[in-house]
Amino acid sequence: MSEEEEKHLLKNTVEEERLKVCNIVRRLGSKLSGLMITCGFLVFAFGVYLLITPQDPVLSARLNVVFTGALGFLGGLNILCGLLLLLGED
Repeated sequence: MSEEEEKHLLKNTVEEERLKVCNIVRRLGSKLSGLMITCGFLVFAFGVYLLITPQDPVLSARLNVVFTGALGFLGGLNILCGLLLLLGED
């Protein structure tokens, strides 16, 4: 195989991989966007619930752990979506 053919093959392979990654990002992007909107709304509603209801000392610690876990999940999902956006850039 000549050097010219190797360069062409390498360029073709890189282009195919880039197209595959872009297609995967497009498919995952819409699903993750819906998941982000849903999680954000649930965390918002849960936060409003915690602000409105009177605090029970025993239940309060458990709810704070759940709320903190939900915020952590939303933050991790946000990082994942940001990385997918970086992957999908042309």
